[in-house]
Amino acid sequence: MSEDVVGAAERDALGRASASVLAQRRAYFERLESIAALADLGIAVSVGYRSTESLLADRDNLDHPDAKRLVAEAADLCARPSLLGEKLSARLPCTGEALSAGLIDPAHVKIIRETMAHLSGLKVPPPPDEWAGVEKALAEYAQGFPPRVLRRLAKAFIDGYDPDGAAPPDGEACRDEMHLLRRRDGSLVFKGTLHDPLDAEAAVEVFGVLSERAGADDERTLERRQADAFKDLTQDARGPRGLATDARKEQDHTDAADDSAEAGSGAAGSGEAEDGPADGVDRPGAEPGNGEAPGQAPLALIPEPRRATTGRNGWTERPGRALLTITIDHRWLCEALKGKGGYGTLDSGHKVDAATVRRWACDAEIIPMVLGAKSEPLDVGRAQRTAPDAIRRALNHRDGGCAFPGCTRRPRRCEAHHVEEWLQHRGATALDNMCLLCRHHHQLLHHGHWTIQMINGRPWFTPPWFIDTEQRPRPGGRPRAPT
Repeated sequence: MSEDVVGAAERDALGRASASVLAQRRAYFERLESIAALADLGIAVSVGYRSTESLLADRDNLDHPDAKRLVAEAADLCARPSLLGEKLSARLPCTGEALSAGLIDPAHVKIIRETMAHLSGLKVPPPPDEWAGVEKALAEYAQGFPPRVLRRLAKAFIDGYDPDGAAPPDGEACRDEMHLLRRRDGSLVFKGTLHDPLDAEAAVEVFGVLSERAGADDERTLERRQADAFKDLTQDARGPRGLATDARKEQDHTDAADDSAEAGSGAAGSGEAEDGPADGVDRPGAEPGNGEAPGQAPLALIPEPRRATTGRNGWTERPGRALLTITIDHRWLCEALKGKGGYGTLDSGHKVDAATVRRWACDAEIIPMVLGAKSEPLDVGRAQRTAPDAIRRALNHRDGGCAFPGCTRRPRRCEAHHVEEWLQHRGATALDNMCLLCRHHHQLLHHGHWTIQMINGRPWFTPPWFIDTEQRPRPGGRPRAPT
């Protein structure tokens, strides 16, 4: 849909659609200005109402909560007079200016107001200059990001000023629950809650992998695929090397040992022959490697993840748990070691407190990613020694999923895209020439409507003229609040 093939009718329709949005947003701000004038003049009391909210509810036929919200928005976004009659700037001037120009939506305004109110209510609120800087930054972000992304950015500001808020309450894990209800017809109904963000992240990752479509002809709904994934997990747990089977064997061995002890039998040894395990299956890590002594794992910065291997009896060993990446700023990590707070960020963007990061970091299959002061990856781990894996993990961290502005697809569902094409333009397979794109946006880029350029190591997307007539570049990747 290039400009030279679009007719006058299509161009006129696009122009009228953009103009109507701008007019609607500007009219909303004008409405707030009229409400602010009613409040400043005290008209509600003079005509017998207790408050401006009550007058507005009756006059505009609104519910009282909606009228109250409009009055509060007017107080925050519109200029107000002082006690001496002088005109004072609005409490949120940048947000008001952006709304009056039609550049943001009332949904953006709601998020900014909630964020600034939260920061004002902290025990140690930001200094006035920093508080104003946050409001200005959020108003600028709102002009380029949809409300869903703006809310994540606002949460980043809150976590920066109140990192202790990311810590879960004491005893949070004790409230985890799972209810299984067997119906009379034999069917099963289940529901539950995982309160630990890391437990939830692991569950989402596993179901995300197992519930992917089997192919182009897979027409199952997401709910059906997730149900099938749950059944696959259950069948795997009951398999020859399943978790339930192993637990049952351990219980049987424990019972047998107790019986033997009661009968006064002698020690039976370790249960493994000198040439291998008693069950005849090679265990991962049981063989020496890389010059290490037998029984020792090879030394590495990051241990190798457990891979699926075939045992002597013909079945396949279960793969290890999914790798999780937890990112924490290097400064916060140092402070956290001293017990001064800080938090880590999961791939999904959820925050976890530093104590939880340290607890999970004891797992050999966690890849730590430590950031320096400029948020550059200093160490993305070495789950494998091949360069593509390291580049992919760096892309996962930098872009946080699909780099297209506003897209929330996770890294696992994205493809690595060369900004300068590898074949046609001989672009390098390097971090500064690649970004993550989901299938939809990857195809959109190849249609030629949007273009990408790397600016200061990050992808920026330029929209076509029918999206933005000025074609202003938009930052891509995971949006970050300034630190």
